[in-house]
Order: sequence, then structure tokens, then C-alpha cells
Amino acid sequence: MKLSTDFPIPIAKHKLRPNSRVLCMGSCFAENMGKRLDDLSLTLLNQPYGTQFNPIRILKALAFETLKATDVYTEGDFFLHPDFHSDFINQNPESLLAEILVKQEETKAFLNQADTLLLTFGTAYFYHDNILNRPIANCHKQASQRFDKHMNEVSEITEAYRAFIKSHPNIHLILTVSPVRHTRDGMMENSVSKATLRLAAHEIAHEFPSQVTYFPAFEIMMDELRDYRFYEKDLIHPNEMAVDYIWEKFKETYFSSELVEVEIAWGRVIATLSHRPHPTKKHLHIAALEKLQGELTSQFPTIDYSKLAEKLAAEILSLKASLGSK
Repeated sequence: MKLSTDFPIPIAKHKLRPNSRVLCMGSCFAENMGKRLDDLSLTLLNQPYGTQFNPIRILKALAFETLKATDVYTEGDFFLHPDFHSDFINQNPESLLAEILVKQEETKAFLNQADTLLLTFGTAYFYHDNILNRPIANCHKQASQRFDKHMNEVSEITEAYRAFIKSHPNIHLILTVSPVRHTRDGMMENSVSKATLRLAAHEIAHEFPSQVTYFPAFEIMMDELRDYRFYEKDLIHPNEMAVDYIWEKFKETYFSSELVEVEIAWGRVIATLSHRPHPTKKHLHIAALEKLQGELTSQFPTIDYSKLAEKLAAEILSLKASLGSK
């Protein structure tokens, strides 16, 4: 008996390799995929500006525009910027802008060297700030009368991405639509929003087939995992089991055979790292970790294993500290 509707996903011609450089931006799904990719040998920058939902606001963040002190919002004793997540918050407006500038420079440098950009669209809705007289990415709980709510047209999204893709010919885009429903917009409104995002992603991928692919996270959640047992208690966000399932599909689609081998090998090391030994066995566990540490060079001679080495060193140090040794 078949209990779900599955469908084939075309294997991507552009593959992620052990030394790929990947920038992940967008909604929570991009962050979840980024966290898992960061457990591998890839060089990764994950959500440098925090969560962003609207596709054109994502591109604005990648335009690295000059920051204006007059754009900053105040919330109590704190200052925030309407184009960036509340991860960026400071009690001094100049310090806030300086912090964002550092992140802009880091992200710009990374983008210039990246080979893959993973973007997840969350909603086609955005807010227009009537005081600043421009669209913004985050209202930061300012007075509602300050804003008007709008929805991007498919043509607006495709035009913006057409210009971006043409100006970055050496980067591959993986586009996804977030499976998380934006119920605050209203269920019918969310459906229109998701349809807009999906059609825009389809048109972009169709126009640039050698540079853009679409990964159907939305369709997997809506069709293959059409059951509330795959959701968190809020009945909106996919739970860990669902994310695990989508992750397996993502790997099948985008991982090169070399990266699959790295994931298997690193997985064994991380499993050993995650083991919590009995207090009487800590010395033996430290010795096992030190043995793994010494084998990294021979086991991974052609890839950067520094992230794995750092994890091992930190765990060994922590275990030794718990034993009172140096």
C-alpha cells in the first residue's frame, strides 16, 4: 500500500564538492540547510544578515548599499536597522551601523569568491515605510500606521533576479520556496504569496538553466509529507523528521560523489565526538579522539578539514578540563 505521493527530482548538473564555497540566505529553511552543510568540509557563510523572507529584500541585502544614519529605528533604549534582522541591535546608532558595515564587507568578499548561492524565498509580501518612503525588510515592531503592506508581482521578482544573475555569471543559484506557511498573512493570502514565489522561481530557473536550479522543498512538504505528524506543535514549521527527509533529498540532488564520501567519513568522526563516555572511561575516550585528530591529514589529504579539527580540539580540551588536567 502506498501512503504518500512521491515524485522524482532531477539530479543537478551543478554539484556541491568538498571544497565548494556556499552562501545561504533567506528564510528559516536556508538556515537549516546551512547548519547541516556547515558540518561538512564546505566553506560556508550562513545567514550573515539573519532571517530574511522577501526575495527582493534578500537581493537588496546583497547590493551592499551605503548605510544611512537617518534610516535607523529606535525601540526603547536600542537602535535597529529596517533592512536587517534584530540580530543587529545596539544602544549606540553609530556602533550599530559599524557592526552592519563589517558584516556587509565580510559578505561581499565571500560572495565574490562563492560558487554557490542557496536562497530560500519565504513570502512575496513586504512593507513600505511611509516615513522613509521606501520598502524595508523588518518593521521591528514600529507603529503599524507607519507602514503599508504590499505584495511583489512575479515580474518584479524575475526582473530583479535577472539583473543579479547576469552580473554574477560565475555563481550557481539554488532557489527554494520555504515550506513554512505565513499564517499571519492569512491562509488564502499565504497561498497567493507562495504561488507568486513558486512561479517566479520557475521563470528564473527556466531563463537561466545553466546557472539556476530549483529545489522543491515546498513540494516535498506539501505532497510527500502531507501529514501533521511532520510538523512542530505550531502546525506551521516542519519538525526534525521532516527536515531530515528533505535534507536527504537535497543531498541526492546536489552532492557530488566526493562530498558523499566526505559526509560519511565526517559523520563517523562527529558520531564519536557526540558520544558521552562513562566518567570512568573518559581517559579512553580522550585517547580515541586524539587518535582521530592525528589521522585527519592522512584521511583527508585533499580537503580542508580545519572545522573538524577545531571540533575535536575543543572536545578534547573540554574532557581534559573535566578531569582537572591541562
